[in-house]
Amino acid sequence: MIIACWLLHTGCSDENQPDNPAPEILLREAQDITRTSARLTGTVNASSNSKTDRYRFRYGTSLQMEQMDEQSLKNSHVSTELQDLIPGTTYYYCLEAGNKKYLKQSPIYSFTTIPNEVPKVDKINFLGQGPISIILQCAITDNGGETIIENGFCYTKTNGEEYELSAPLSDSNQWQLRIGDLEKDTQYTVRAFAENKIGRAYSEPYHFQTGSAVILTSAGTLPKIIGEEEKNEYSTLNIVGPLNGTDIRFIREMSGKDITGNPTPGILQQLDLTDALIVSGGMSYDESRHTEDHTIGYGMFGELEVLKEIELPASTLIIEQNAFKNSTALTKLSIPSNTEILTPSTGCKNLSHISIASGNTHYTSMDGVVYNKSGEILVWFPEGIMGANIQFSPTLKSIGDYALQKCKIRSIVLPNSLSSIGKQAFCESEIESVILPDGLRSVSTGLFQNCKSLTSVTLGSKCESISAYCFDNCPLQHLYVKASTPPVCHSETFNGAESIFANCILHIPPESRTQYRNHNIWKQFFHIEGVAF
Repeated sequence: MIIACWLLHTGCSDENQPDNPAPEILLREAQDITRTSARLTGTVNASSNSKTDRYRFRYGTSLQMEQMDEQSLKNSHVSTELQDLIPGTTYYYCLEAGNKKYLKQSPIYSFTTIPNEVPKVDKINFLGQGPISIILQCAITDNGGETIIENGFCYTKTNGEEYELSAPLSDSNQWQLRIGDLEKDTQYTVRAFAENKIGRAYSEPYHFQTGSAVILTSAGTLPKIIGEEEKNEYSTLNIVGPLNGTDIRFIREMSGKDITGNPTPGILQQLDLTDALIVSGGMSYDESRHTEDHTIGYGMFGELEVLKEIELPASTLIIEQNAFKNSTALTKLSIPSNTEILTPSTGCKNLSHISIASGNTHYTSMDGVVYNKSGEILVWFPEGIMGANIQFSPTLKSIGDYALQKCKIRSIVLPNSLSSIGKQAFCESEIESVILPDGLRSVSTGLFQNCKSLTSVTLGSKCESISAYCFDNCPLQHLYVKASTPPVCHSETFNGAESIFANCILHIPPESRTQYRNHNIWKQFFHIEGVAF
């Protein structure tokens, strides 16, 4: 707005005016007007013989324009940034140019700063959801020029009942809040709000429905979503989204064990992680171990005496040895289609069935027993399987490390197709007698270690070597060795089973009696008998 235009004299009479032409002043409308600032610009054109060397803006809330801002001329342009203005206020301003003796003034313009208003609230951001809770986040994009008095969320059920919760505001003008004590399978509408002294503003409405699954958008947020007060109330849990060590630690607490292995009131029995994703990061899930991407790590679900069934994440690539160690309540376990490396766990005494997803290209399951895809390698024989006889895969050629640890099978006759058995494959099992096939050339380390019911073992005709600790702590009464040439023994083959030499009868081919009696290890048996095999 243009108010007036005149020449402003500063204590000079007409005869003191310079005889050079007065500068030409062009003042522009104010720009970049906010609540507390504005930019003023103008142009001053002076003749070459002009003595114009002074330029200033005058401004104020009245036509007297008491405030002045001296500036310099740059390429005929002059500008200034006015700060600390009063919101919602009209300011008058002009541009003056001249020298110490006189100043020429432009027409007076005016502008009005933007008034303060209610805050502006961003869209609601979803962070995670449980069966009876949800975590939401929101931000204030503009405080309206006033201090925020209150902010939070208000939510409404489909029946019209409305609730309101306040939340602390961060330095970045954001807040997040867990809304708990919701009803299952119920639709809700939420609006974020922020209030200053001008008034209250709301976000766009956010609609959601509670369900059975816990939905996570960020790893490490499961404790916030479920909450300490509710974590011991879940007997079943379905989780969707990323999980790190912080989340796994919380799941373990829900399943009856804290970080130090002490019992908790947790009652979680069924855990569905099909749509979850194990990622690295967060706290340790026990006292020293941390999560790794797509990996069910050592002891991750171990020592849990409450958890009965678990569906692992579909993205799981690796299941480490003893990931479920001593989880005595575990009865069923599902291995995903993407799993490439699987090592057994010991101490799962009630685990009677392991299923493998049909799309898995590395493993298969027969009668609850895990084999490699071709059925040639027995990978994991669940400890909970009961029965007098075992039906092995018809293509079985190898038994993997630890595969039949602590199994409850009393007697086993292994197929002649078998050519190798991994270390400690029968360790701590309840086996009483076993016949190893003729094609098995070596007996691996600790094969029958701590088999406290084992009384009879038959080694095949092609057996060439026996590794350390094979019969450690076994009450062996009969050892049948069908090989004509005494197998090579490791120096510690009979360590932990020294009484075997006095209490066990060694049965060998009759024609090999001399060779066995002259062997530095085999000759230690007190009772050596020839027998026709």
